[in-house]
Amino acid sequence: MLTWTLWCGLLFVLWIYFLWSRRRFYLLTLKIPGPLGYPILGMAHWLWNREDILNAFAIFLEKHGPTIFSWLGPIPFMIVSDPQVVQDIFTSPHCINKGIIYKAVDDGAGIGLFSLTDPRWSLHRKLLNPAFSHKMLLSFLPIFNQETGLLLDQLKPLQDDGEKNLIPLLQRFALGIATQTTMGRNVKSAECFRSNNLLERYQCMLETMTDMCFSPWLNSKWIRQLLGKESHYHQAKTEIRLFIRKVSMKHGKLFSPDSLCVYFQLIEKKLADDEKEELPAIQSSEQKNIFLNLAMDIMKRGVFNWKNVEDESNIIVFGAFETSANAAYYTLMLLAMFPEYQEKAFEEIKSLFPQTGDFEVTYEDTQQMVYLDLILNESMRVVPPVPVVSRQTSQDVKLSNGIVIPQGVQIAIDIFHIHRSKKIWGPDAETFNPDHFLPHNFREKHPYAYIPFTKGIRNCIGGKTIYVYFGICNVSITEINLLLGWRYALISAKVTLAKLLRNYRFKTSFPFEDLYFVEDITMKLKTVPLLELQTRA
Repeated sequence: MLTWTLWCGLLFVLWIYFLWSRRRFYLLTLKIPGPLGYPILGMAHWLWNREDILNAFAIFLEKHGPTIFSWLGPIPFMIVSDPQVVQDIFTSPHCINKGIIYKAVDDGAGIGLFSLTDPRWSLHRKLLNPAFSHKMLLSFLPIFNQETGLLLDQLKPLQDDGEKNLIPLLQRFALGIATQTTMGRNVKSAECFRSNNLLERYQCMLETMTDMCFSPWLNSKWIRQLLGKESHYHQAKTEIRLFIRKVSMKHGKLFSPDSLCVYFQLIEKKLADDEKEELPAIQSSEQKNIFLNLAMDIMKRGVFNWKNVEDESNIIVFGAFETSANAAYYTLMLLAMFPEYQEKAFEEIKSLFPQTGDFEVTYEDTQQMVYLDLILNESMRVVPPVPVVSRQTSQDVKLSNGIVIPQGVQIAIDIFHIHRSKKIWGPDAETFNPDHFLPHNFREKHPYAYIPFTKGIRNCIGGKTIYVYFGICNVSITEINLLLGWRYALISAKVTLAKLLRNYRFKTSFPFEDLYFVEDITMKLKTVPLLELQTRA
């Protein structure tokens, strides 16, 4: 009896100590409103289904205000849609690290620039920055032009033939560009590419990683096996890694050993080629700074190891094609739903390119596409590439309103609802209107009211060039937050949209009001609208 009493007393003391050690979190509930949730679960039960996450956030923000505090199980958790608080967080040196929710990305795609913690992130970012300098991006223009010309050929059988799902075609198109611009190789003749097997593997991996992000118990391999989710996920990871490791050249042609998708023996081949050279080949700065060449050079200097090269390459390819395809499709979708804006864009493009068919788009041409700038910005406001991003406090962070966020708090930056706030964007905030970005409408907006790439200290491969490129000059240095491909995706988007909109009128019977947005790491739609292509004269 005495022993039992002692054990109960010890547990009681430990429990009191545990609560006392977290007192600053509990005191924060007195300063920042939010749903208390249930014991143990907190508010986690509202976020189990990722299709409901954005709607749940909207309910919380409407009830409690633009900044709320609650719990995800035992984890202190904030949701922020106030631009000033977002600025406090993104500019704090103690909020550089991504949230723990992204642990799943490390498992699926590898540990790279997306999720590295400081100071390793700062080192990798500095070393890899030249791969996406402004000069490098301009050197990609011939590839963007050539691949978009081939895309026009692939669209011909679909023209004037009713509504079609263009996403798989755009994903293949974007992946073809991604491999050339980041790896310096064209792998479109590989069987896995032609059969769409590679795209299916990427989508499987993304879907499972998203499940793992919002259902943390799925980070356990054993639980995934128990629920029947592991086999497809493991197969997808394995084949993608083979794709990243084993593209080799045989008589100048790609081949696929063991019928598996292969493409990144590029690394092994490059090492072998370099070893054979008695004298280093003279390369242009563009060739030297192709992502793969740059990463391999860093490895030779002893800064990266083999896994660093593989992980960074995996992430950059995935990011480049996923974000590029989404950028093009969502913009075409919105223009099909709002044809009056599509016609304005068409008139601008027609004035630059009077003839239909394929044509060369130069950097100078893109600079003259002023209305297309407005459309792209508005597209990313209405459908941000990443609806929610996560940070965590590594030390106490003092907000501009005086509230101190303790170390160890997970913070969700709700970009989706910042971009749709009627207090910021006016009564038509939830609809598509490129006039939102006319200078007299945009100039007075808070600098963190529009953050499709996020902003602040964690400026990834990117920088302020992209905002200058798209005519937004009242913002500071930006980061490409999620998938590293956004900075180049936007330049690619201008070339792609110019050619597509000059040759086709896009239409859809799907109403804008029926769009249902889903948090899926990147933005997804519950039902994807089909698009019809009508030939233009």
